[in-house]
Amino acid sequence: MSRPLRIEYENAFYHVMNRGRGRENTFLSDDDFKYFLYCIEQASLRFNIEVHSYCLMTNHYHLLIKTPDANLGRAMKHINGLYTQYFNRTHNTDGALFRGRYKAVLVDADNYLLHVSRYIHRNPIETSTPLVDDLSKYQWSSYSAFIKRGAVPKWLVRDFIFSLQGKKRKYTAYKQFVEFENNKEISAFYGAKKLLSVLGSEDFIENIKDHIASPNSESKLVVKEYSADDVIAYLAQYFSVEVDDIVMVKKGRKEKNLPRWFAIKLCQDLTGLNLQALAGIFNVQHYSAISKTVGRLNALMVEDKKVKLQYEKLRDCLMCEVKI
Repeated sequence: MSRPLRIEYENAFYHVMNRGRGRENTFLSDDDFKYFLYCIEQASLRFNIEVHSYCLMTNHYHLLIKTPDANLGRAMKHINGLYTQYFNRTHNTDGALFRGRYKAVLVDADNYLLHVSRYIHRNPIETSTPLVDDLSKYQWSSYSAFIKRGAVPKWLVRDFIFSLQGKKRKYTAYKQFVEFENNKEISAFYGAKKLLSVLGSEDFIENIKDHIASPNSESKLVVKEYSADDVIAYLAQYFSVEVDDIVMVKKGRKEKNLPRWFAIKLCQDLTGLNLQALAGIFNVQHYSAISKTVGRLNALMVEDKKVKLQYEKLRDCLMCEVKI
């Protein structure tokens, strides 16, 4: 059986969903829901994805994701894998939790993103037996955050959805929009026996053809892989520091070691090495230190746009996208 199309490019939007194997429940307690949200947070920090809406149901989930770095596959592998490990450990089970590879619909943001966000948020009341009478009371959805009725996770991005409405009273406007039923086109699209890989206008589909790979081929965009030595040597030369200043841990060092932080994140993004291998290269005892460093850098880039621009400049110099 052929695999579905994989369409990945920078700043693409996807509606991502997956269901429990055999339609079994994937969330058995509040702690399970909370841990899945933690997995999303970790993926947003590690892979620089943006989450624009979400809804976790008892046996499946919906995510609306933007990928500035064209890395949906890596991000979802991390989320599903991390959560499955937790679930099996917590509930004394083993094996696959989800029914297979996630489904991802590439979304034409200008014409359909607002409608997809509504579709996701209406899930708790669109089931044969509604889970709640009031959508704002459903705890495991981003809807309450969109209407200012609940806490807003740091990793949740709302402003782009709001901008698509073009209205000043954004919270009230979004609430009124979601309270209307999904339009017929959206209902027909998601109700089809075989879900298509793209939701968009004819112009949008025509424009993304260059990014489409055949079902049995690799992704159309390939990132040239460098060795960790390549990345570290480039950073050392760029910042005029010694290689040891990047790869060795400086005890008692309190200031930000940006050359090291940049090197760790770039090695993670460009070399294909796993966390354990990176821990060895950067001389830390546990691979979790690598994730924490990347998380600190991602948080810093949110606070300081100059740092983000510097990172993007370094990445662009090292990256080479090649069309097959």
